[in-house]
Amino acid sequence: RLELKKGITALRSYEFELSRALLAMFATIPGLRLFGLADPHRLDERVPTFSFTLEGRTPRQVAEALDRESIYAWDGNYYALAVTERLGLEETGGMVRVGAVHYNTLEEVERLGEALRRLA
Repeated sequence: RLELKKGITALRSYEFELSRALLAMFATIPGLRLFGLADPHRLDERVPTFSFTLEGRTPRQVAEALDRESIYAWDGNYYALAVTERLGLEETGGMVRVGAVHYNTLEEVERLGEALRRLA
């Protein structure tokens, strides 16, 4: 049981590292609007999944462009219709969503940033 707890703690710590890298990268993308908690000191209050929009592009356009670079992202409302309606995003296609987990790398975060910079 102790070993399992250590393993889960290590995974969570690594996901915090990926989340910090994602937040820092998102801050460098012109026209990117992030939704949800963006304070790196509050990562323990969220999961490493991020939703955003990119000015001048629909969420579908962003997701398709990322797909062409083998970066997997989703677009839409993710069954949170009331949220996207309240944010005024439903008419424009919702948001883009990306997530990071223990099998992702910091290099993949950088690849995502490079792809988003080309789109911005």
